[in-house]
Amino acid sequence: MASPPLRCCRALAITGDMHPRKPLPHADQLSRLRRYLRRTRTELRHRYEECFDATRGRRECPLEVRVRRRMIEHYDETASLLEACVKEMERQEAMFYAPFKPGDRIEVLQIRDGICEAAGPYLVVDVLPDKRARYMYDCVALTKAGAIYKRGGARWIRPDTVENIRSSDAQLNKDGQWEAENFRRCADTSRLLAYELGDITLFEGQLDSFGRPRHRRKDRLDP
Repeated sequence: MASPPLRCCRALAITGDMHPRKPLPHADQLSRLRRYLRRTRTELRHRYEECFDATRGRRECPLEVRVRRRMIEHYDETASLLEACVKEMERQEAMFYAPFKPGDRIEVLQIRDGICEAAGPYLVVDVLPDKRARYMYDCVALTKAGAIYKRGGARWIRPDTVENIRSSDAQLNKDGQWEAENFRRCADTSRLLAYELGDITLFEGQLDSFGRPRHRRKDRLDP
């Protein structure tokens, strides 16, 4: 007879295929991820303390120490993955509330010396979370020919620092259109993988200067 944990895993696998579940709202998902991250960091700290206790004497059990170090690596990598998950869900929440999405063209209205001036056009590259304004736009300026500036055109635009942000009908050349579609496709794919499916292949691990894996969202995503 299968053990209770195994029966639960089998049941989840079966019901997951037969009865797809709807994702929780952004706030609830963030709450769960942050709680899980705090627990993992606490476990990581305990694993460090236990490993230190096991090696503080003049003699040790080498196999025990190796296993404890393996546990440290496990919790360290899990914490890194959870940190990336929290950042991505914060991004998904910001993108949900932002009126403009990656791939959109916008222009900014600013009042200087009592005169309303328009700046732009800009192409929205990404939407990022912001503590004060809830979201901000990661943009790149467009040339008159409809291409993106390769250097010096990047700008962060926060709604609370400008008078208004409105849609722009600025033209895009062939390269500009490709970039806009790519930004839009990557945003849609990341939402599907992160918010709806919970596919952690969305993130890639890279080793830091200490040789520890650190996770980040992939720049290029295939739908």
